[in-house]
Amino acid sequence: MPRFTPLTQPQIQQRMVAKLITRAGISDVGDSSVAKHILAAAARSDAEQYYQMVRLLKLFSIDTATGEDLDERAKDVQPSTINRIQSAKASGFVVFSRSGTTGTVTIPAGTRVKTSAGVEFSTTAVGTITPTSAERIGGHGVGRDSNLVSCLAVLPGADGNVAADTVIRFSAKPAGVDEVTNLTAFSNGLDTETDDSFRNRIKNFIASLARCTVGSIESNLIGQQDPDSGASVLFAKVVEDSINPGIITIYIDDGTGTAETTEEIAIALAVNYTWNGTTTVTMSDTSDVAAGDWIRLDSDGQFFEVQSVVPNTSVAIANPGALTIPTGTGPSSKSGDLVTLGLAGPPPNTAVGGETTLNLNYGAIKDTLPLTIWSSTRGPLSSPTEFYVNYATGQIDFPVALSTGEAIAANYTRFTGLLAYVQKIVDGDPNDRINFPGLRAAGILASVAVPQVLLQNVVAVLTIEEGYEPDDVRLGVTRAVKEYINSLNISGDVIVAELIARIMGVAGVYNVTVTEPAADRVILDDQLIRTQDSNITIT
Repeated sequence: MPRFTPLTQPQIQQRMVAKLITRAGISDVGDSSVAKHILAAAARSDAEQYYQMVRLLKLFSIDTATGEDLDERAKDVQPSTINRIQSAKASGFVVFSRSGTTGTVTIPAGTRVKTSAGVEFSTTAVGTITPTSAERIGGHGVGRDSNLVSCLAVLPGADGNVAADTVIRFSAKPAGVDEVTNLTAFSNGLDTETDDSFRNRIKNFIASLARCTVGSIESNLIGQQDPDSGASVLFAKVVEDSINPGIITIYIDDGTGTAETTEEIAIALAVNYTWNGTTTVTMSDTSDVAAGDWIRLDSDGQFFEVQSVVPNTSVAIANPGALTIPTGTGPSSKSGDLVTLGLAGPPPNTAVGGETTLNLNYGAIKDTLPLTIWSSTRGPLSSPTEFYVNYATGQIDFPVALSTGEAIAANYTRFTGLLAYVQKIVDGDPNDRINFPGLRAAGILASVAVPQVLLQNVVAVLTIEEGYEPDDVRLGVTRAVKEYINSLNISGDVIVAELIARIMGVAGVYNVTVTEPAADRVILDDQLIRTQDSNITIT
């Protein structure tokens, strides 16, 4: 099989000299001869062409291409589908404080604050301090602290991920403000993906082009970024249910261990309602309700539809099913999701009759929190005898078809942010199949979740070589330990031998004894192991 074999200048020149002697009969080919000088010049030119061809081959190989050339090779694999993960700015919240409590202070958006090390952030919202502002920093009392003000790092990258209480300085202090701090850590800052990481991801993508496989789902999710929150999927693990075929759980993490955000689809009403067992419910403020809403006394499980409202006096509720209306005075709530909204009934917003499938307003529902479904004629419904819900898509199936005029209401908690976005990628969007074709196979129930985050303690005793600064060596070991453990995927085990190898790879380490962990730590499919400075003891 033909194979490209590059030649060096001496090899080329030697062949030229041999050809000149045999073909032209010239014998004067010493170092001072004119013929050899001419051949040397030609050989250098040919060698340069070989060198450029070798470079060209490397540029077109995924294994050797780097930087922008590697980005171009990714386009060759699948244009617009697999891209290098770009750097992202860290985000978080700060609180501004003042020494007094008089007057109102406004902190404009774009105010620059920074850490002692000079990592700078810019506020993206307006901050205010009023005489009645709630206390956010212990001991300050009312009127001294601002609201939580959102911030973004000025420069993208992981350097913006700073610990709590480290953003304490101003680039230019706003008038009326004395202090600033971040009560929680800044996160979501990302460095641009390295060549090695991107190269591995390209190869994994190629190996998983058969969609719906475990490898395909995992590799397609890595690097996906929620356009709203900016969080990206850095780790993904698909776990198949060994007892119930056709059910998978996809665990994801954004590198912080805090990818889960939720929203409760239920509405608490502002004032207490008085229920007296009749269809007239009284209250002092009716601004939160209108005809067609569904309300209940929180101590009772039944919702009733509001038929009419007497402003700031009472509401009339419907009870077509002759259900028992509760009695009592206390906080009331309004249903967050009228599932039959838009159906023609009659009356409007109720079932036409015969419906066996309806959809909640949202999919990606958190299945570890209560989901309650009510019928206007049957009261609270029980699962799975009266309804079954697909937590991934929000579809409700009714074993017994709905009757004409039956209204269905629901309260639940849904995922938002990165988890909701990934669930949409996995299931696909029927209204946008071009951008969201889906990853799962038909008939497969796939739910996206976050893993349980475990912390790993590491205790190691070093023997340090002479000539090295002990503190610098210990700092390097701490960094190596964090890089190893915090790069493990979901369900990635902590291997003591690998931990020791990483420590021994730090310059200045002559020997090490690791006492914790004492043995390899096995991590379950729904777990993620991480560590931080406070968990690491290096002596």
